[in-house]
Amino acid sequence: MNSSDREIIISIVSDAFKQNPRAVAMMKKKNPSRSVRLMTEYAFTLVEKFNGIYLSKDKTTVLFYYKKSQYKRGFMDYLRYGKMFLQAIRFSQLFPTLRREKYIASLRPAYEDYIYVWVLGSVPNNRSLNGLADIRDHLFGLSEKLQLPILIETTVEKVRKLYHYVGFEEYHKWEDEEAGINVWFLERKVNPPRRA
Repeated sequence: MNSSDREIIISIVSDAFKQNPRAVAMMKKKNPSRSVRLMTEYAFTLVEKFNGIYLSKDKTTVLFYYKKSQYKRGFMDYLRYGKMFLQAIRFSQLFPTLRREKYIASLRPAYEDYIYVWVLGSVPNNRSLNGLADIRDHLFGLSEKLQLPILIETTVEKVRKLYHYVGFEEYHKWEDEEAGINVWFLERKVNPPRRA
């Protein structure tokens, strides 16, 4: 990946984080743009090592994802997370965030393995659906190739509707009263392999 593509990805995902109520609730109020950038760079570095970054061919849409079985963080990952947390996240959000993430993970189906979509972002005000269609084809193709379901959570109503539109089913909704947000849980079950 070249540096130009990296900056496009960072910009798109930063915009996605700015629209995410869960991310906004956590970040420091002073210099929020810097906080978003630090969160995005941390996420980028983490999923890059799992080959979990996909930029659409028209460079308007980005996907961060990983397989559950490959999501293993090492010492350097925890160090980067700690540094990002200290610089970007309000300290008062440390324990609520950890509790929230643990609870959300506990609500996912007990599949042995699955593809987890962490972030999906598009260029703001982009009216073309080509990038989303490219992302969908990549993700669904990967699901069928690996024979793994896809899991997603979102706190954004319009994103939930978009996932429904492309074939995801909602299996749970959690009203997080502490953070004042709704979390929708969606999945797309794997299609059995086609017979030749």
